[in-house]
Amino acid sequence: MVLKVVSLTKRNGSNNWWYRLTIPADVQRILAKLPNHPRPKGWFATHIMITTGTPDRTLAKAKAVDIAAEVERQLKALREGPKPLTAKQISALSGIVYRAFAGGLENNPGLTSQQWLRVADENRAAQRGEYSVGARLGIFKDEDERRKADMENRFAGIVDATLTREAVFTTEESRWQIIEAVSRDLTEGTKKLARNADGDFTPDTYANRFPPPTDLLQGSRPTGKSLTALADAWHSAAVARGVRPRDARRWKAVVLRFKEWLTYDDLSRITPERVQAWGDERSAAGVAPKTINDTDFAALRAVFGWGRQRGWLAINPAKEARIEGRGKKRIREKWFLEGEIAAILNAALAVQGTKRENPKTTAAKRWVPWLCAYSGARVVEMIQLRREDIRREGIAWVIRVNPEAGDVKTDDYRDVPVHEHLIATGFIEFVQQSRPGHLFCDIGKDGNTAGTADGVYKRVYTMVRSVLTDDRVQPNHAWRYTFKTFGHDAGLNDLTIDAICGHSARTEGEKYRGITVKKRMEVMAAFPRYKLASIERAKPA
Repeated sequence: MVLKVVSLTKRNGSNNWWYRLTIPADVQRILAKLPNHPRPKGWFATHIMITTGTPDRTLAKAKAVDIAAEVERQLKALREGPKPLTAKQISALSGIVYRAFAGGLENNPGLTSQQWLRVADENRAAQRGEYSVGARLGIFKDEDERRKADMENRFAGIVDATLTREAVFTTEESRWQIIEAVSRDLTEGTKKLARNADGDFTPDTYANRFPPPTDLLQGSRPTGKSLTALADAWHSAAVARGVRPRDARRWKAVVLRFKEWLTYDDLSRITPERVQAWGDERSAAGVAPKTINDTDFAALRAVFGWGRQRGWLAINPAKEARIEGRGKKRIREKWFLEGEIAAILNAALAVQGTKRENPKTTAAKRWVPWLCAYSGARVVEMIQLRREDIRREGIAWVIRVNPEAGDVKTDDYRDVPVHEHLIATGFIEFVQQSRPGHLFCDIGKDGNTAGTADGVYKRVYTMVRSVLTDDRVQPNHAWRYTFKTFGHDAGLNDLTIDAICGHSARTEGEKYRGITVKKRMEVMAAFPRYKLASIERAKPA
């Protein structure tokens, strides 16, 4: 559970955004009765202020969700009151302290071997009640009181800080048991660091005694780190580092679909077995292994890997996930048959707009199938076309697929000559009558075309699917296969066809071979017209 309202604010002297919350009145009363209970960092008398660590508001909002969940954990623990801990939970807490101390200082122990051994001696002195000045002066009434004071003085600070950080509100008896465990385990940790200071880095077998941190309070509270918050944070960071917004949004959607399948949002409960089970279930439902491996598991692997590097989770639970299989059987061509081509292009010619439909959407239904048919372009690339991306060179017209207009998979421009059949059916007249800017979609509120282009894509898809009855072929992407297939049948230069479609060079040598606009024009001029009245192909004009 996370807080419903996440409030961000600025603080004097800091450029970062801060999470802010007024401590509920009932929790303020609880804290007032616990004057010696240490408060978490950022908790004040009446409110909480915790930095998100970033001046980027979008990223700060994603991080604040996780902060809010952590605060909710602590509020919940305070409201429920102190609870006794099991022996396993006590060991898990002591293990957290041990790993932070013995593991955190391993690479650079700081002290000499003899100095670390003296620290171990001081720990043992505290365990005997012989550490503090008061103990040596004999001001305590008995041995038990002296020992308890020494243990509190030596170990209580780190124990209380750990309890606060882990949002554990426990009984005094359990707290004392943790102090005893930490005193023993930290003493062993100092011995390990003494060995490290001497250059001995033998594997630390003592750490194996502790249960994993995820077992700390298994079943009694959520961890506070949510899958939704991780997906939001990854998405913001991905866009900031240059991942195409369309791809970032698509992979985030995969993570959220996985969350819906899980029926919970707690990161600590996600295991490799659950990830694999999701893939197995999708495979049993008929989803192709390639789709699961290259999209579903790839998205989870990327997001979880990013999260693991930044402390969201201890492992990447999707690292080894995979579906074995031969893939989906293919029982027809990937390109459109000639009758299908005629049906789609005739349907586009017949498009009529309505009063309620955006004129740009109507124009997309009319022209995008034709543009894809005579370019092999991706549908979204044509939907994002701008008037200024179409120019005249001599007697020919050229379209520039431009990354500045919207997402292009390769992030590289390419020039596509306009086929004479497009010109004959009025495309250039349509362009000349249009206003500057995008021809088939609008700029969204976020300043780009990603969202609006997706909406137009779906409407073009629906129109094409209404006349394309065979669901074994992709109604939009098949134009890429179609253009290359018919271009090859016509004996046209494959390297030039690849360049027009935006496909990468196949060899290192081909990367050095540029394809001029002139050569592209020659190939496009030789590309045959699609015949609209029958399934027979026409010869080049």
